[in-house]
Amino acid sequence: MNKRERFRKKMLDYKYDHAQLIAVLDTTKSAIYSILAAALYAFSFYCFITPAVVDHITTNGSSIITGGVGGISQVITLIIELCGGQPDPYTMQSILYFALNVPILIFAFFKVGKRFAIITLINVALSSLFIQVFARFEPISSITSKVAEAINSEHLARVLFAGVCVGCGSALAYKGDTSCGGVDVFSYYFALRKSTSVGKYSAILNSFIIITYTILTIIYNQGNQMNVALLNFLYSIVYLFVVMLVVDFINTRNKKVQLQIITSVDSMSSILIANFPHSTTIVDAKGGYTHQEKQVIYMVISSNEVKKVVALVKRVDYHSFVTVTALVQAYGNFFVKPVE
Repeated sequence: MNKRERFRKKMLDYKYDHAQLIAVLDTTKSAIYSILAAALYAFSFYCFITPAVVDHITTNGSSIITGGVGGISQVITLIIELCGGQPDPYTMQSILYFALNVPILIFAFFKVGKRFAIITLINVALSSLFIQVFARFEPISSITSKVAEAINSEHLARVLFAGVCVGCGSALAYKGDTSCGGVDVFSYYFALRKSTSVGKYSAILNSFIIITYTILTIIYNQGNQMNVALLNFLYSIVYLFVVMLVVDFINTRNKKVQLQIITSVDSMSSILIANFPHSTTIVDAKGGYTHQEKQVIYMVISSNEVKKVVALVKRVDYHSFVTVTALVQAYGNFFVKPVE
């Protein structure tokens, strides 16, 4: 056993002996992911989403209509303007974003997990706070204002940057076994139940918000800026598509792969099952060159488990041959670690 393997064994023994400490560290990691996700969302809203939303009546610029609770908040703000009000967009977004998330977080508390709901609440509260910080707190607001002014006229660039920032924020939250609230909670819930990609659920659930905002914009302008409203609609579709791609690219929890392991160690399957919560299928085979008896082991795992499985296989049988194949979907009793 070399130094690296001895160190890894000591770490595993330490984890087993200090389970509570490891749980605290995992919760802290999730909280850090949530803080970063909240900062990315607030930064994106202030710098890339809001500048055109503020003056969507008087300019020919494009507005980005976000999905989820953020998009619903934009719709409500526009309805208030239709009724003659003049709400501050940052204050309204902060208040509505938090208020609309409360019933969703109650759902998450009972249907997804208590820890998940609590850390998501932290994310939502910080998102509302960070929006105000980026808008009003010097010297941070002076920096974010310069970023917003520099890119405000570059509509496609704003859409892409907004999509990347929000997508990275949502993906970071997912990696911490939490979410950014809103539609992400339902996306996470359905993805866990169906064990499939998360991004497409967000896109489906958010589409009607964009359509609603577009119709209200046309009504607000009395049909005088139909082309601008349609352009806003198309830009918002691009924004959601970018968010979906970024989320599914970074979040590998629900992506599955099939391993094909060719080995001469008869106990390989038992070792794999003992270390990972997935079963295997064994096929007896014979080596084409050596004509020795072999086993072909098939195993379906999450893509974020590949490195650990391959490392274990190579440690047991250095001469084993492993192939990895990406899967679209797996049907049956595939184990996905539950969210607390």
